[in-house]
Amino acid sequence: MGVTEERGERLSFTAAARRAQIIDAAIETIAEHGFGAATFARIAEHAKLSSTRLISYHFKDKQELIDEVVGAILAELGGFVGERMAGEATARGALRAYLRASAEFTGTRRSRMKALLAVFTSGALPFDPTDQEPVLSPIEKLLREGQAAGEFRDFDPLVMASVVQRSVEGLPMLLETRPGLDVDAYADEIWTLFDLATRRTP
Repeated sequence: MGVTEERGERLSFTAAARRAQIIDAAIETIAEHGFGAATFARIAEHAKLSSTRLISYHFKDKQELIDEVVGAILAELGGFVGERMAGEATARGALRAYLRASAEFTGTRRSRMKALLAVFTSGALPFDPTDQEPVLSPIEKLLREGQAAGEFRDFDPLVMASVVQRSVEGLPMLLETRPGLDVDAYADEIWTLFDLATRRTP
């Protein structure tokens, strides 16, 4: 590898690290001050940057930064949940892992989920009904597999997947009004609910 290539790799690494620093600062700023008050100036202050121009250098505008914020949180959430589901050999176990891991992530990474909620409720990311398909499809597939294996009773997998997803997405909103909520107890309750709703023999 030549000197120029090495320098290019170092610059790429530095740029990626700076972008990650800005994204993390944006998440914390949105969680603390709200979406509307998360200006480049506040984000720069939180990231301990000398100027907002360092943000503008890496992101063309606030929308691009917000898109990256949402992508980073969802990727982290997906990795966390996926890792906990990976070792499950049954659909029932995978459903339990999905519900518990989703609740755990929300409870232990509150600033991230609070920032994500603030972005969505602000209308910064327009609602697109087709976006629901990638979210529901893995859950719907899991439910269908459980039915095919005889683990789950006969029900409409799309309807059940939608309700499962809403129970997960509702926790961050609930924590806004009930910050002292026992998240583990919440996870226990929704698992009991869906275990009873899906099992072949109640």
